[in-house]
Amino acid sequence: MDKKDDISLRVLVIAGTSVRRAHLAGLISRGVSVICDSQISPARFAASKADIMVADLDVPASAAAMLDFLEEAPAGTGSVALIDDLDAAWVRSALRGSINAVLSRDVTVEDMQLALQAAEAGFVLLHPTSVQGLLQSNSIGQMGDINDEGLDQENLHREDMVEDLTARESEVLRLVGLGLGNKEIAARLAISEHTAKFHISSILGKLHATSRTEAVSVGIRKGLIPI
Repeated sequence: MDKKDDISLRVLVIAGTSVRRAHLAGLISRGVSVICDSQISPARFAASKADIMVADLDVPASAAAMLDFLEEAPAGTGSVALIDDLDAAWVRSALRGSINAVLSRDVTVEDMQLALQAAEAGFVLLHPTSVQGLLQSNSIGQMGDINDEGLDQENLHREDMVEDLTARESEVLRLVGLGLGNKEIAARLAISEHTAKFHISSILGKLHATSRTEAVSVGIRKGLIPI
């Protein structure tokens, strides 16, 4: 594999306006080479020699273009989608296309860094709202294509878990995946808010996650949250 000059990582940022492109570029760490464009295109991605594409999907047309890109992109291409008003069918299609991260458009610096790390490592990072849509659509049967390609979640759970979650922690993690806050989780499980916080802290430690978003993503990868 060619080393691209002395830059360790190249990121192509796609957005409809120059203001939006500048904002997203500003969320990316120094030391990363950022290239900006206005169109999602496999040819433009190849020409940019980027490792990862971050696409701001502000209209349905760009969301559709992202799915087309994922179908045509070479294996190992890093991809991050920023999208609101998520449709569960779109998320499933994006996951089948091996997308690395699906986050809301009001992405923070922390979320952007986690997404790029996931893309660079070949992992998957989903915002809790993405997971909520999948759970509510009862889409586990429709995800068979992913399982057929080797993502055996039970095996990932057995092989990769450093420490098993308790039954209550697994329950809390699923509620986090639904987008519930500590107070809502406490009310749902008839426990104190302090206890809910304790469970979440324990979950983050056991999954080696630094945020609730990352914990949900790890939970999906390890089969702890059914989708």
